[in-house]
Amino acid sequence: MTRLFIVGEGPTEEAFVKSVLAPVLRLSNIFAKPLLMETSRGHRGGGLNLDRTRRAVRNVLLEHNDAYVSTMFDLYALDRSFAGVTESAGMAPSDRAAHIEHLLHADIIARVGCRPERFIAHVQPHEFESLLFSDIGKLCDSEPEWDIYRAALAKVRAEATNPEWINDSPHTAPSKRLEILRPRYRKTTHGPASAIRITLDKIREQCPHFRQWFERLLQIGAQPLAARIPESTS
Repeated sequence: MTRLFIVGEGPTEEAFVKSVLAPVLRLSNIFAKPLLMETSRGHRGGGLNLDRTRRAVRNVLLEHNDAYVSTMFDLYALDRSFAGVTESAGMAPSDRAAHIEHLLHADIIARVGCRPERFIAHVQPHEFESLLFSDIGKLCDSEPEWDIYRAALAKVRAEATNPEWINDSPHTAPSKRLEILRPRYRKTTHGPASAIRITLDKIREQCPHFRQWFERLLQIGAQPLAARIPESTS
């Protein structure tokens, strides 16, 4: 079975990988395991920046040289230490994410010296909550009291080309749009549970950048990596 580690920035991404991605990837002979980056000894998640990402990805690539590594980071508020974040500000969301992914991939491969195909960079436009706008009805089914918000959230979705285009400002990012919900939206509990209800197929249908990433992950099931002598430790 092909091994895949997905490095995320928080417990929501960890739960999403475990409950939504991993079961489907397993059908393609891929064992997917989420990893949270350490912020300090004994603490994981949060505080994402390029230096921490380099260390986390490098450590996994070197420790497991017969495995693939990917990332699941939000484009919204991505730290400016990542190459491409500033100059890509005017690009379309998917183009901007792809630009940053390309630069991150080049940076990691240059520093680790591993086979380029082993690292699959993914930056989600604009953030995890974008995926939940793939099906407003299913999202609002997550809590009985949310039914009254269907029209407002459906309007947000209708105004965007697709869920990944929903604005990323501090007031209009997908997660900010969900702040109208009562009882309030809780990222770590409602997020993964709502994604299960929406279904991975629906998310792939509505979110093209996410779909491209997931289809790339499916391909590695037919491309298992044989363990080699450690590729680099410098």
